[in-house]
Amino acid sequence: MDKRLYYEDAYCTRFTAQVAERFTLEGKPAVRLSRSAFYPTSGGQPHDTGRLGGTGVVDVQVGGDGAVLHVLAEPLPEGTASVSGEIDWSRRYDHMQQHSGQHLLSQVFFRWLGLETVSVHFGDALNTVDLDGPPLSAAQLADVETAANGLVWENRPIRAYWVDEEARGKVPLRRAPAVAGATRIVEIDKFDWSACGGTHVRRTGEIGLIALVRVEKHRGRSRVHFVCGGRA
Repeated sequence: MDKRLYYEDAYCTRFTAQVAERFTLEGKPAVRLSRSAFYPTSGGQPHDTGRLGGTGVVDVQVGGDGAVLHVLAEPLPEGTASVSGEIDWSRRYDHMQQHSGQHLLSQVFFRWLGLETVSVHFGDALNTVDLDGPPLSAAQLADVETAANGLVWENRPIRAYWVDEEARGKVPLRRAPAVAGATRIVEIDKFDWSACGGTHVRRTGEIGLIALVRVEKHRGRSRVHFVCGGRA
């Protein structure tokens, strides 16, 4: 697997790498690099955009072998052996706010109402969490929103770290991962522990305001639409 720089630092926006492979993906030019700070669509979180040299990166995917595949607006110049990458920071940071906010919200739903998150979707405008229970009342939504924003104002640290399978058994994960081996944990200090490969802010204060927009019934469950930070 290529080295994923965002695992080490979600705030990394510039990097250099060797061009490991050129190919065509879905009819568009694409490259694989020796390492990358670009986040590929996975875990419900959308991909980064940005530039490699003077070429736009329009999509980022995970290949069958786990490699990060960069889909380009146009091919890199012939003979390009190394390239400088730059992440669209506005898009990246928005995704970080939404994703960290979702972790916090899902734990509040569980601790306050006993409702587990069964699926998550991050959209361009609104995000959703599907909860294992009937649609919530307006009073329940208000209580959860108040509690979540209280945790934002506490400005708790958010850390990401790896544990092996044995150590993972000692972590109070909100939801156990289906895969074996080493696991990346994202922890909201003394509140939530989740197995996650996504990009996150460093403290809950960076999430900004959390707004629960509406709730609806979806396949017998409760679907809550929400936004965080600059979207709220």
